[in-house]
Amino acid sequence: MIAQLTEGDQSSWDELLPEIALAINASVSDSTGYSLAILTQGREPRLPTILYDEVTPGSTVISKDPAGKALQLRGNFGIVRSNLQRASQEQARQYNLRRREWRPNRGDKVWLRQHPLSKAAEGFAAKLAPKYDGPYTVTRFISPNLVVLRRPRERRSRSANISQLKPYYSEDFGNAAAEEDDGIAPGGGTRG
Repeated sequence: MIAQLTEGDQSSWDELLPEIALAINASVSDSTGYSLAILTQGREPRLPTILYDEVTPGSTVISKDPAGKALQLRGNFGIVRSNLQRASQEQARQYNLRRREWRPNRGDKVWLRQHPLSKAAEGFAAKLAPKYDGPYTVTRFISPNLVVLRRPRERRSRSANISQLKPYYSEDFGNAAAEEDDGIAPGGGTRG
């Protein structure tokens, strides 16, 4: 969530933490059937719009008696455990249903997985950086799992394992091809 909300400005990510924490704690998980607040604190968080209410309505009413509260939370954990087991099986079934072995062909455009390193001196956090770079064109295969990639405007090529690639889909296939052929860079300048 932090990477999505920073939008390239990595200097102000910490200002968003209270809102992100509230969103995570108040969201009901599909896997457990409960929010994190219920499971960790035994109550729903008080949302900003109802801070001055006596009671924040929640999906679960927790006993005020400490012994009753502990008993109720133990019961919730039993339900959570069975929900997690069922969710895990369903997620595995859904994943395997759509899983297809993908292999690029020569000439295909692909995204390449990046592994940047954080640089505190420059204020760069690798965790917030884009995960993929590209597009690259597959120029040849070195082995069944190793390909040589080249960017359209770069002379130097690089090799990568196909497990680090994913297909690149352009919004406008015809326009991108025309730009590559006429020597005009996609940003509007000329290649040189």
